[in-house]
Amino acid sequence: MIVDALRYPIADEFGRTALLRSVVTVVAVAVGVRYAAALSPSSVALVPAAVALVGLVFLLGTTALVLVPADRHSRPSARTLLRPGLGALALSIAVLAPSIVLLAWSLTAALEGLLAGDDAALFSLVSSTAAVFFFLACAYVYPTAVATSAAAGRVRAAADADALLPAVTDPGYFLRWTVGFSLAVLATWLTIATIDRGDVLGVVAAAVAAYLLVAGARAVGVGYARTAAGPPS
Repeated sequence: MIVDALRYPIADEFGRTALLRSVVTVVAVAVGVRYAAALSPSSVALVPAAVALVGLVFLLGTTALVLVPADRHSRPSARTLLRPGLGALALSIAVLAPSIVLLAWSLTAALEGLLAGDDAALFSLVSSTAAVFFFLACAYVYPTAVATSAAAGRVRAAADADALLPAVTDPGYFLRWTVGFSLAVLATWLTIATIDRGDVLGVVAAAVAAYLLVAGARAVGVGYARTAAGPPS
């Protein structure tokens, strides 16, 4: 399972295309965020911020189509990545963003309570644990929602319980999501490292991050395909 996912960005034609686009977009996001932070609060910072946003949309569009079974999408041009990318961005804001904010807030509160010896620290730890599980639940559903939306060509399809439940209740999807989630976490860490570095090592980190994102999306996509359209080609 892991080996097949890691081979996909090189062994598959669509995987190679997705990898190339992902490398470019990860670099665009990293460079855009880096210079937007450096130029802030000047209005000039809006330019690199826009570059980062466009890169993020196309990165999400690329990984969204990797999630979709191969027989349910064609080889897309860069222009056709815009719709699934915007859909994935909207789902990220609706599904992932609230859980990430809640998790960050609860962990910060718990850490501050422990350092201050606050009597409410135990409650903060409990709430932080609940926030972790809430985030994992959102992260578990998110790829299926993105794949369903991309396959249907409309964001509203992601709210169809009949399309989501067969995947999220399938043990095979859970195993492949675990692999994909682990790769995505590592890729996110490398992307953050790319933002901090402006040298050749930063470019290498961006390439590895893109590789792991495509491989992770493939791992989850195979699990989704088992319930949505049978084994992928």
